[in-house]
Amino acid sequence: MERRPFLETVVSGSLGLLVAHCSFPFLRDDHPFPYSSGNKQKVLLLGIDGVRPDALSVARTPHLDNLIAHGCYSDAAQAGEHTVSAPGWSNIFCGVWERKHGVTNNTFSGSKYDQYPSLFTRLEQLHPELYTVSLVSWRPINDHIIPAADFRLSYSNDRDGDRQVTEQTIQVLSREDPDVMFVYFGNVDMVGHKYGFHPSVAPYVREIESVDRQIGLVLRTLQHRRQYASENWLILCTTDHGGTKSGHGQNIPEHRTGFYIVSGSSAQSGRLTGQPQQVDVVPTILTHLKIPLDPAWGLDGKVCGLR
Repeated sequence: MERRPFLETVVSGSLGLLVAHCSFPFLRDDHPFPYSSGNKQKVLLLGIDGVRPDALSVARTPHLDNLIAHGCYSDAAQAGEHTVSAPGWSNIFCGVWERKHGVTNNTFSGSKYDQYPSLFTRLEQLHPELYTVSLVSWRPINDHIIPAADFRLSYSNDRDGDRQVTEQTIQVLSREDPDVMFVYFGNVDMVGHKYGFHPSVAPYVREIESVDRQIGLVLRTLQHRRQYASENWLILCTTDHGGTKSGHGQNIPEHRTGFYIVSGSSAQSGRLTGQPQQVDVVPTILTHLKIPLDPAWGLDGKVCGLR
């Protein structure tokens, strides 16, 4: 169902700088959103590709730290055995492992999304009134895993892609009323492939810090929404895989171990025990949205991080 007939292009110029220094006058008007489902349970899923949790721990990330301070965190989250992006994000969005959704490499060959659809496809089937958004800087996510979001934009997988994702996210949160929104940053993985995936690699750590600054702009915009006080936002942040040297894809701890953040008034507090799984994201989001989990879906995950 199409619910977004406007804002189809990204504004030009450095909107990030504008948001960083403005007082948000455009968020304090009384004009209604062009479309609103009226739902107050909201979800923002932040995906950062290729982040090792030990590198995240040494990076200066005040905005992610603030999410953790208002929620819960694990540095022992687990990916599946195929530690590349297509199966990783398929695990996250389908709520099942590779043996079910069928994706084991970045060609997406053997996918079974018809049997195990992504979160966005399931939401479209169950609650088409919800307004869903996916903004990514790695096009295959939208092309293959998320074909059913109401509004999707895919930017280039290069140094400029994450900035464009950030600018468009600010536009959507400022001017529209999304219910479930996925925002993906790909540059950390790109830098890891160039310089190395390790906390001792300065460019890799700096790129994590750069993404944190962009997330800060997104969160500031979210918190200045004119209806923010009446909304119940759940914010999740995770990754698809880690890495060693200049690559990933092996079934080893350094490639399988990631991080998992759940933040907001519905989240638990403090460090999570055990090992959250990538497949836990879908049941956690659906539960926050008050959508009952159907055993017939065959989900492999469980609710993780909610009170």
